[in-house]
Amino acid sequence: MTPVTAAPRLSLVAQTYVAVVAATSVWVLLAPSQAAWAALVVLALPLSLVAMWVGFYAGLAVGFWTGVGHDEVSLPMGLAWVTVWTAAAWINARLLEKVLDRGWDALHVRGRDEDDEDE
Repeated sequence: MTPVTAAPRLSLVAQTYVAVVAATSVWVLLAPSQAAWAALVVLALPLSLVAMWVGFYAGLAVGFWTGVGHDEVSLPMGLAWVTVWTAAAWINARLLEKVLDRGWDALHVRGRDEDDEDE
């Protein structure tokens, strides 16, 4: 029987980063400005484009599900938006911690065979 491992916990710095991205996504939602958008996109790099795309369509889906038009923002739509950006920040932080801990080899999905060539 395989032992159950606990979910990975982020360091205090990484948790702070995730909280800042979540707060910035709330800022963009409540008071959209160019500075807020720029801060959010830069903070969430490299997954900011994915988060923007998923957040937009998640908001549309939640709005459709709750009956809210595309030109309005409801609480469930806002929660979906903040959840997507927070998840992107968590993934960014987790990947960076793995790279800092184990080096670039931490990003390999599968083991390398001796037959594999780098070309």
